[in-house]
Amino acid sequence: MSKLLFLAFSIAVLLFGECVQGPETRKSRLQVLATDLTGAPISDVEVELMPISGVADTIKTNGKETQVLYGNYQLRAYAKGFAHARRELRIQQPEMIVRVELQVGSIGCPPPPAEILGRITRSDASKELWVKATPVRGVGGGEARVANSGHYLISGLDYSAYIVSVMDGERILHQQVVKTYPVGGGAKLDIDLSQGK
Repeated sequence: MSKLLFLAFSIAVLLFGECVQGPETRKSRLQVLATDLTGAPISDVEVELMPISGVADTIKTNGKETQVLYGNYQLRAYAKGFAHARRELRIQQPEMIVRVELQVGSIGCPPPPAEILGRITRSDASKELWVKATPVRGVGGGEARVANSGHYLISGLDYSAYIVSVMDGERILHQQVVKTYPVGGGAKLDIDLSQGK
């Protein structure tokens, strides 16, 4: 009877118990590589890592290898002449290298966000196509559904180099690198898929 009672108690603990975790003690070797819009490295970068949980102190470093406890952080990188960049970071591995692209700083009003726009010519307009922009360096980007007319617009982007993909579900129909630099505001990209790709 006592074995049955113990078994029932064990099952109850497994079904209704909560996961209790102690404080994290594992550390990661973190390195932050900062580049400008052209991909050239920036050497005098300053980095701040603010824990999202708020338990630990903010870590300040120059981007070189730093020991950081596993966890979720808000990373802020900046250098003279450049605007600061922010991104969330989940550190859960023994060694991590992060790329951050810094935009050129502005003296007056900042330039409007970049955009990628154009028209896709296709033989079958009944398919639902999406255009996705993924940064070559760093994270972010955006996506937009292609209208029945074939037009698309991805706005609110940073000025950077992007891999632009036209997708039909999970199938990539077209891929191309597009640069959106602060001259001219947007990058126009017309794509012809009517040749049976």
